[in-house]
Amino acid sequence: MNWNDLRVFLAIAEQGTLAGAARALGNNHSTVFRRLEALENDTAVRLFDRLPTGYQLTNAGERMLSLALPVREAIDAIERDIVGRDLETAGPVRLTTAPNLARTLVPNILATLRRAHPGIEVELIVGDNDYDLNRREADLALRATTRPPEHLVGRRLATLEWWVCASRARRRVPTSIAELARFDIIGSDQTLQRLDAMRWLERNYRERIVARANDLSTMAALARANVGLAVLPSDQPEAGLRRLFALPDIGGELWLLAHPDIRQVRRVRAVWDAIVGAAHNST
Repeated sequence: MNWNDLRVFLAIAEQGTLAGAARALGNNHSTVFRRLEALENDTAVRLFDRLPTGYQLTNAGERMLSLALPVREAIDAIERDIVGRDLETAGPVRLTTAPNLARTLVPNILATLRRAHPGIEVELIVGDNDYDLNRREADLALRATTRPPEHLVGRRLATLEWWVCASRARRRVPTSIAELARFDIIGSDQTLQRLDAMRWLERNYRERIVARANDLSTMAALARANVGLAVLPSDQPEAGLRRLFALPDIGGELWLLAHPDIRQVRRVRAVWDAIVGAAHNST
């Protein structure tokens, strides 16, 4: 059995659609479809029912899923162990972070890292998705969270506040939370509702939300264009915006995370140290 076909099967089972599996694997839709067909032909078993709402596991597919998950865990463990023995301060390191951090914080860190370790090639995976470090979708994650996963090792880099921000060109602005209900607000889509500040906005000011975005940098751009007010973290300085006041009792933390098997790889440790050093110097 081709392991790549089994990876495709697992992705479809977890995502529920070919498009979702393609995104998760970084492949195109037709490749995922061909690999599923190949697997079902090789096993002579139909693994999914094709429904209008997506792909649903058959009984045989449920059985294969229960057997395939330990296989993936074993292969991931082998890969982490072998990679963890790599002693060279050179080679690729995959760092995932949010768009605002990739734009404001990471470039200067990588410029410094490049001078110290020219053999390290950092691949930035930019997005607000929580890429799975256990499956080596990334080596390091720079995330805003108050609940880092327990199976990862981490370093808290900063404590964050959330500020109501407005365009510097805006003449009339609220001066307190009590006045916020009279102003247009930029909200988030569902992907950012995991953030306490975005849930707070949705819960208290949903009727005042006039536009939504799935990343903080776009929210800042909309506020700068005077579409509405934006709620942004304190680690995101933005030209053209002014901070009005902080949200009460809503904070956050910036964490650097890695899988314990990977962190001691020399090239990964070098990137880790560069990020931690930059955060320390900025405080």
